[in-house]
Amino acid sequence: MSPLLLLQIAGLLALLIGVALGYWRWVRPYHGQISRHQQSLLLLVILTGVGGFVGAFGWWFDVRASFSWDLPPLASRMLAAAAWAFAVGCWRALARPSLPRLRLIIIMLFVYLTPLAAAIVLFHLDRFDWTAPITYAFFVIVLGMVALTIWHLFHPVGIITVEHDGPVRGWVRGWLWGTAVLTFLWGLALFLTDAGPSTLVWVWPGDLLTSRLIAVMLWTLAAAAVYSLHSTDALRVALVVMITYGIGVVAANFWNPAALKPLYTLVFTLFAVSSLIILLRKGE
Repeated sequence: MSPLLLLQIAGLLALLIGVALGYWRWVRPYHGQISRHQQSLLLLVILTGVGGFVGAFGWWFDVRASFSWDLPPLASRMLAAAAWAFAVGCWRALARPSLPRLRLIIIMLFVYLTPLAAAIVLFHLDRFDWTAPITYAFFVIVLGMVALTIWHLFHPVGIITVEHDGPVRGWVRGWLWGTAVLTFLWGLALFLTDAGPSTLVWVWPGDLLTSRLIAVMLWTLAAAAVYSLHSTDALRVALVVMITYGIGVVAANFWNPAALKPLYTLVFTLFAVSSLIILLRKGE
């Protein structure tokens, strides 16, 4: 048995153990109190969080066998940053599984997975090695999660109720709109083409699929910002996601200073710092 196959098996076992522990911690205490619909929602959030946390280690160290197509090192580490951001967001939502927090995770998951899955099926199937087991695992997991996410998107539920939740006020509202516009347009630029007029933005020329992988996370941040406008409860989770991703992108750039991308480093430094300031002002 090859070392790479052993690594993939170890990752699968870690995922299964993590999901089982997550069920014990966050689903079992509600046994007999919540519906199967609510249980499946919690399990989807657990799977997202655990899968992101476990997979991120392989992606951060750019292990070829850890992903379904060969990623450039910076993109692989940015994928890890996105995965850890999802993991932290899922953990915060599970710690207080209100409707706003759980719906935020579902919206983020829908925006992240659906356009990427559609683009892969329509334009990028040639990038996959169909002799590798991880390819089939990728499609089973992604398409299954897309189906579950769409179901829960149209059938929103929470586990606990929250008091004193409401729309965001003041300058934070303006900051959220600014964040949403910036990340949406940046993501749109990367999703449409891999070779635009500036190498500060388009840093993966000739690799449109990787460019789109990074684009969907930017759209995810935009969606989180817009949804958080209507819920201070969801805002606290969105800010933790933004901080984690911002720190991850900056760390990914400094991991290999020779390949550092100045615009990404500057913008996401400011992004993480401003998100942290807002979170501290919110008292969490």
